[in-house]
This record gives sequence, structure tokens and C-alpha cells, in this order.
Amino acid sequence: MRVEEFRYDLPEDRIALYPAQPRDACLLIVVHRDSGRIEHSRFRDIIDYLKPGDCIVLNESKVQPVRFRLRRISGGLIELLFTGKDDGQWIALVRPAKRIKTKEKLIDERGEEVVEILEIDKGKVRLKLLIEEESLFESLGLAPLPAYIKRVPEEIDLKTYQAVFARKGFSIAAPTAGLHFTKKLLETIRTKGVQVVYIRLDVGEGTFRPIKTDKVEDHSMLPENFLITDKAARIINNAKRIIAVGTTVTRTLESFPEENGIMPGRRSTDLFIYPGYKFRYVDTLLTNFHQPSSTPLLLTCAFAGKEMILEAYRQALGKGYRFLSYGDAMLIL
Repeated sequence: MRVEEFRYDLPEDRIALYPAQPRDACLLIVVHRDSGRIEHSRFRDIIDYLKPGDCIVLNESKVQPVRFRLRRISGGLIELLFTGKDDGQWIALVRPAKRIKTKEKLIDERGEEVVEILEIDKGKVRLKLLIEEESLFESLGLAPLPAYIKRVPEEIDLKTYQAVFARKGFSIAAPTAGLHFTKKLLETIRTKGVQVVYIRLDVGEGTFRPIKTDKVEDHSMLPENFLITDKAARIINNAKRIIAVGTTVTRTLESFPEENGIMPGRRSTDLFIYPGYKFRYVDTLLTNFHQPSSTPLLLTCAFAGKEMILEAYRQALGKGYRFLSYGDAMLIL
């Protein structure tokens, strides 16, 4: 299976630069797998598609302010995206990678030295912090908006690029399907007899790493850590219908063998889901519109079929839907 089969034309002006306000005012396209019917609605009306006994599973991992805009002493702008620690030192993706050198120090707008580059390897750097870690994140950390949102992150993004139910964890990108929920909508969902369950997968490079191979099957996912509590596992295993909110939740749940059920505990997953995959747990998928030829798009196509998903995308583009992280939503029944 070739990656180019999952390309589609996404005009740049259809990429949402800001989220809908309020959150649940965004558009919702509803895809019925059994009949092929496609409906157009608003996200707040998702309640009409839920039934007592359903279980909605949400990723509560918290997005951290891990994006930094620093400068070389010579003046050039350097952007860093902290991805995690290795042997106690921060590792970051860097743009533009060709300009920087080892032992170089990067400064903030006031000219204060912030980090020193220890190593450079294929677009990644190992860093030494020159100011206190807490001060770095509090004073200079920005919301890690994806590169396709072509604007500088603003202070409001620290709230809007975060689900209202996010609690703990360390994600370097938002589980964006959860961004559309409001606290009021979640309460309304509960009053209908739907269980709302939280698990945690800390979003890392694995989720947004681009596919660089020609064949889908040759791509591999980087592992990401997740946590499922005893209570969450019990409720999910007893649910009549499991509704996964986002591809991160889907990959987490589908990482368990069918014979064992969902097991509590801390684990990691590098599961890559693409067409041909047989789903074991997830009955319904709520997701956003994804980049062409991306791993989340392939997962969505695996769930509903490539032709049906691409047809839904064509309709959405024709009806003015907004795409990607801050865009509108899709419910696949």
C-alpha cells in the first residue's frame, strides 16, 4: 500500500488558525459506516448520537508549554520543541537546524543566555539549561502549536490548545479531538446515562511524526507512554459501546489483545494502525480532520474505509469545514 494513495488537496486557507468559540460550536460531520450516509451537524449536537450504556473515553494528558522562540547571539531566530529528557538532559526538535552549532548558546529577547547546544543529530539537539527549568517554562514556554498553524503562539493558546478536562501528564501536542468538549456538554452527556472515562497517553513524536517511506507498511511509530486506572479499565470492559475520542485513545485501547480485555497499569505503545487493521475494542471514533498521508488519517481510513473517509473530506471542504488541530470534528458510527 502506497502512502500517496492517502493524499488529498488541502488548501492552506482551510487550515484553522484559531479554534471555534465556544468550543462546542464547531461543525461536526457524521459518517455512518453501515449505510455510507454522511450528515452535517454541530458538535454540541453529538448528544443526539449517544445512548445510555455508551462509554466515551477521553485522553486527559496535559499539553505542556514546550515550544520556545530563542535567538542566536548573532540575531537569528531559532525555534525549539522540547520532546523529553534523556539522562537528565532535555532533547528538542530544532528549526532551522542548519544554522546552529554545538557549544552555541541561545538567548531570549532580553539577551539573557537560556540554553547551550551540546549535541546536534538529524534535526534534534541535546541541551544544557542555563536558567532554572521552572523559570524557563513559566517565562518563555509557548503552546506547542503545530507548524502548519502559521502564526506565533499567543497567550490564549495555553488555554485553547488544552482540553477542559486535561489534568496530568506531559504531552508535546494536544489530543485534538478532545478540544471540542465543554464542561457543560460533558455533564449533559453524563445525564443521558453515558459513562465518561479518562485515560492518559502522553502525546510525543510518535503521533505527529510524518511518514517518509513510500510504502505505508515500512513506517514505524515511536513509542508513547500511557496510563489506565483500575476504574477506567473496569468501566471500559463493561461498556455496551466504546466511543474513542481521538486517535491517541484508539491506539491505546487497541494495543491490548482481544482475549485479555483492557488492562490497568502503565505501559507504552508503538501501534501503527492503517487500512487492513481489524479493530478489537473501539466501536465509534470521534476525531478531527487530519493532514494528507498522515498516520492519524491512515487510522481513520482503517476505521471507516479510505473511500468513505476521502468522500467525507471532499464534502467537508465543499461545505466550509475547517481542518486540522483547531478545526472541526468528525464522528464515525
